[in-house]
Amino acid sequence: MEIYCYGTARVRHAVTGDVYSISADELDWQDAGGDERPMGPASHHEAMVEHPELGLMSWGVWEYPEGAENMTESNVGQHILVEDFDFGLQHEEPEPENWLEYVLPNSAYRSFLTASAEAIDLLNERGTEEGSSNINRMLFTQQIVILEAYLCDTLIAEVGSDQQAEDRLIAEAEGLSDAKFTLEAIKATPDFAKAKVREYLRDMLYHNLPKVDVLYRIALGIRILPLAADKDSLMRAILLRHDCVHRNGYDKQGNKLNDFTRAYVTATALLIRQFVQAIETEVITRPKPAIQSKK
Repeated sequence: MEIYCYGTARVRHAVTGDVYSISADELDWQDAGGDERPMGPASHHEAMVEHPELGLMSWGVWEYPEGAENMTESNVGQHILVEDFDFGLQHEEPEPENWLEYVLPNSAYRSFLTASAEAIDLLNERGTEEGSSNINRMLFTQQIVILEAYLCDTLIAEVGSDQQAEDRLIAEAEGLSDAKFTLEAIKATPDFAKAKVREYLRDMLYHNLPKVDVLYRIALGIRILPLAADKDSLMRAILLRHDCVHRNGYDKQGNKLNDFTRAYVTATALLIRQFVQAIETEVITRPKPAIQSKK
């Protein structure tokens, strides 16, 4: 299980009435303890924010029984929570068993452009103007999927051809820099470090753009989130993608989403295409070592 957190929280100050926004990437989730209960361990995950005007605020997720979301809580003190994040627990998406045999495309960018264009062609052919259309919703979700594929394949390809990028990930990436392995495991796996870095990158959930932004910064020296032409709209699309995949097109309150008009899906596809084009430009122009390691 892993914590998901999307969107923006808006909090109104209890005295001044001013409304402040907190983005999901400002939250740093930590294990906050737990206890033993009849059905096993109960775990508490918490993120805290010290805001200069609002003071200390916290968001919490309780996991009980193991692997199940029990409850969530938002604590903004005396202030008023106008709009909250969408947050909770989700199962990590399964990866192919033979991830080491996964063959990267010759060009992640060309693969992205082809897949995006095919989805839009299908939208124009089979989609409708109505926002509740299942076809529209599936093709909207596909736009997020091909964005994830581009981000994943591009990062793996760049790190695989750049020893310094790989070294930076090993030294700094959370969950990789502090990983511990037995000598038996190291001995049993050829090119152990390279294999573990590739496995780590394949296991990442690439719709979690703040995390992906950190990995691109560490490995390639590129910040991807500032490259989004409309970050708020992009993050909202990621949030809607979650509702499509995990709630079959309904929001957390059980309301059916009617956002997926042909115009909205097309606009989202264009926004994502511009985002990927900007990332691709940064990737191909970034400084690279004169001599690449042979692997």
